[in-house]
Amino acid sequence: MIELFGWTGLVISFLYMVYHRYMHAYYEQIYAYIRKKYGDDDQQMEFPSKAEHAKDARRFSLYTIFLPLF
Repeated sequence: MIELFGWTGLVISFLYMVYHRYMHAYYEQIYAYIRKKYGDDDQQMEFPSKAEHAKDARRFSLYTIFLPLF
């Protein structure tokens, strides 16, 4: 059972790492599309910064590296 939790955590952290790396790489295009599709002209939308995506990608890549050790 504990191995199942470890593998599940590994898969989840890998997917989050890929997500944040993608969001960091295509930051301008993604948030421009979101603003155009879902934004109102009178409403200011706030998004995570590019640096936050880089920080989260690094954090989840470390989780992905160290989770199999346990």
